[in-house]
Amino acid sequence: MKVSVSWLKDLVVFNNDIDELAEKLSMTGFEVESLEDLSAQAKNVVIGYVDEITPHPNAEKLKVCSVDVGLPKKLSIVCGAPNVKPGYHVLVAKVGAYLSSKSLKIKLSNLRGVESAGMICSLDELGIESSNEGIEILEESEDNIPPIGSNAVDYLGLNDIIIELAITANRPDGMSMAGIAREISIITNSKLTLPTLNFKKDFEKFEPQIREKETIGSDFIYSLTYIDNIDNTGKINKSISNKLNSLRQNCINPVVDITNFLMLEQGQPLHAFDADLLDNIVGRIVMPNDFGIRNGREGESFIALDKKEYKLNKNIKVITCGDIPIAIAGVIGGKNSSVSAKTTRVWLEAAVFTPTSVRNSSREIGLRTDASSRYEKGISPNMTTAVSLRASDLISLELGGNVKSTHVNNEFIRKDISVNIRIDKINKVLGKLSCIDSNEVDKSSNTFRYLNKDEIESLLIKLGCLITQTSSGWDVQIPPYRSLDLTREIDLIEEIARLIGYDNFDSNMPDPLEPGVLTPANLVERRLRNSFIHNGFQEVVTSSLVGPDNTDENAVIIKNPLLSETSRLRTNVWDEHLKILQRNVSFGSEGCWIFEIAKTYKKDKESFVETNLLAGALTGNKRFSRWGSASKQISLDYFEARGKLKQSLDVLGIETIDKQLIEKKFMHPGRTSELFVEGKSIGFFGQIHPSLSEEYDLIKETYLYNLELDSLVKASTRKTNWTRVYKDYPTVPYMERDIALIHSRKYSSLEIINLIKKSGRPLLEKVELIDRYEGSSIPHDSVSQAFRIKYRDPKKTLIEEDINPIHEKIRSALKEKLNADLRS
Repeated sequence: MKVSVSWLKDLVVFNNDIDELAEKLSMTGFEVESLEDLSAQAKNVVIGYVDEITPHPNAEKLKVCSVDVGLPKKLSIVCGAPNVKPGYHVLVAKVGAYLSSKSLKIKLSNLRGVESAGMICSLDELGIESSNEGIEILEESEDNIPPIGSNAVDYLGLNDIIIELAITANRPDGMSMAGIAREISIITNSKLTLPTLNFKKDFEKFEPQIREKETIGSDFIYSLTYIDNIDNTGKINKSISNKLNSLRQNCINPVVDITNFLMLEQGQPLHAFDADLLDNIVGRIVMPNDFGIRNGREGESFIALDKKEYKLNKNIKVITCGDIPIAIAGVIGGKNSSVSAKTTRVWLEAAVFTPTSVRNSSREIGLRTDASSRYEKGISPNMTTAVSLRASDLISLELGGNVKSTHVNNEFIRKDISVNIRIDKINKVLGKLSCIDSNEVDKSSNTFRYLNKDEIESLLIKLGCLITQTSSGWDVQIPPYRSLDLTREIDLIEEIARLIGYDNFDSNMPDPLEPGVLTPANLVERRLRNSFIHNGFQEVVTSSLVGPDNTDENAVIIKNPLLSETSRLRTNVWDEHLKILQRNVSFGSEGCWIFEIAKTYKKDKESFVETNLLAGALTGNKRFSRWGSASKQISLDYFEARGKLKQSLDVLGIETIDKQLIEKKFMHPGRTSELFVEGKSIGFFGQIHPSLSEEYDLIKETYLYNLELDSLVKASTRKTNWTRVYKDYPTVPYMERDIALIHSRKYSSLEIINLIKKSGRPLLEKVELIDRYEGSSIPHDSVSQAFRIKYRDPKKTLIEEDINPIHEKIRSALKEKLNADLRS
């Protein structure tokens, strides 16, 4: 929200320094994002008078102008504007001026052999929107012309500072100049000089043709005012046009300018329809009941004021006249009923639509306007008719219009909101006060006190509330402009704290202070993050919101998304991880290893399931140098990539078991394994399918892993794993034996290792695969593998007689269970 300081001074009396005011606004909840001095746009631009014009000797379209700017010598300026002529006042940028809107510095220049000592300016060149072609001629828009040589800042309305504020969703009243003026009045104890609004006049009741009433809302209001005899051919007065220009609001025609002016002043959007055009649309004289509101129809088209054609659908609310769309409710009007210089009669609309309906319409057509941004935050229905009356009065005063009739939908009932607030509750929530003001509290004393009744009453009155004392506190009547956000006792308590300043209340820390501790689950996450980083991975954070291209039938669809690209919750993270790899590789990275602790979501019948994951991806090799290696390997093979994951998970002190997995469509069927912990499947690791690597333009040796974090945490924090058990280091040597066997391919090395471990108790300490062979010398459905077995007895040195029986037992088990052919 942009706020004009000069306009503010018309609404509230204050003399604060701008930086001080900005600080006060920020501290009370209206964060100041920027300050802009508009006078910089016209620095060193003055009022000039064109005394004489001669043709340029070397260019037909250029003219040499003799311009008086109040200096002893007239300036010679070359100008190419078609409307420059002698005897008129113009705007002149002298040498040294800087036109910030065009990033142009004016220098003494030579144009086709003639020296030019300045520039005669158009409004556009000074950063002011204008429909005029060519330079600005002061006589065409101003009766009282400033003196020659005077600064043009005041004439242009640029003697102003613009404050840009971030308005929070709970303060829709801040979307208006009047709302900010009220805030400044409260925080600076200044007097308000707001224009008077008439809340008492009764409008005639009428029934607009409203369909789908349930989508309109209980606070819906729709009012119409019929005004004729309007003179819309000229320009709005200078005071209003300067205010609009300072806030980058284009001046279009007087009627539209007045509606825009009041939207900025009061925060209530208004819209005017040309009554003659509406009569042509309907084919007769339009009556109030001809207006209506309905959903757009599929395939229906609508040409808006921006001259663009929009396709309507059932999610878009439209204003109709004779069932023909004339506006998209709360967003933009239609070209078929637009007000122009020819307009003499209007129907003035003032309405309140639900934030949801306006947001949906705005999103569907991809257009956000000043009006829709205000409707989305919420408009107080108690202000609507009063602002409409002020608009009617301005149209009558400025344009000679006659107000013939005023109408409002009969479902609207003005609501007076009263809230009971208790002084005991205030003191309980806010605690004791350390200091409000140096005059009220002795800062040298270390005493604290509760707020007293006079202080609370004073703050409530400043807010514009009417108060009545009760036995426990006050009955507070909320002003109409705050009826949306001050609806509960706690809302008023928050306002009291905000205006006093949260830093002025005593802090109540727990006594004694005890340090926080990390839970085992927190420690596991921290260890995992550190371990992955130490092993060369980088942590990423991806959005949980995805677009409609995620076609998973179990996806959770968001009812009111901001964008169609963020309309669903993700059901996987690997898709985004592959995009990250693709992006890094395309920028020249030879290796990209990432991990993320993330959540996925899915719909399960009537409930929703949220899953915590440890997931990531690897592609390429991240070695720092290649001088020690003869090969130029740019990828990891399956076992290297799996080893990186194993190294990172070793910090948990749990064993993960791999079994071949061929069911994942997006994974390579022969190079994907399902991972198990404590006999339970926790996810998968493997190489992506060749079609997927081609789709993302990645090398084929690209790997994904997707593990259930909760299962990892549960296993690693189990008492037997979490509590470290230390054993004596063995003082006796171990003995090794190798077993080589030929067996059917259907048996995995994991199954063989488990069988060897089971048969080799109690002396077997470790078994590992050391060799694997398959080729023409053995049957095609068989494979040859060799295992190295380590035996040890912690109490004595083993001899052959100790080992042979156990080793023979293992060989026998392999023959019987696997039908293996043991090699000598």
